[in-house]
Amino acid sequence: MSSEYATPEKIPYARFTVKVKNSGTKTLDTTLLTVNCSYGKDGRSSESVFDSDTGLDGTPQTKLLAGRSISVPWGCELPKGEKLIQIEVAPDFDSETAIFTGPVT
Repeated sequence: MSSEYATPEKIPYARFTVKVKNSGTKTLDTTLLTVNCSYGKDGRSSESVFDSDTGLDGTPQTKLLAGRSISVPWGCELPKGEKLIQIEVAPDFDSETAIFTGPVT
């Protein structure tokens, strides 16, 4: 459950870590990272949870040098009783979107 100071506040959510590895030769601007979620068999849209009390601060405010990686904690709304989530991650506007889907335990 997100805290009373979170956006959105007091909702159940799934917490996970997004790991971005810069396998390229140029510096990657991680402020362009996008994470989108949906849940359930019908793919209902899910809001990202921003909750500084629990370390969910959104996109990093840094650049990532070639060969380096960064781990970013993230949260997406997941109503109680829902078990299926889809997570879409794009490190920037020029990269392909990675899509992960499966049950939440």
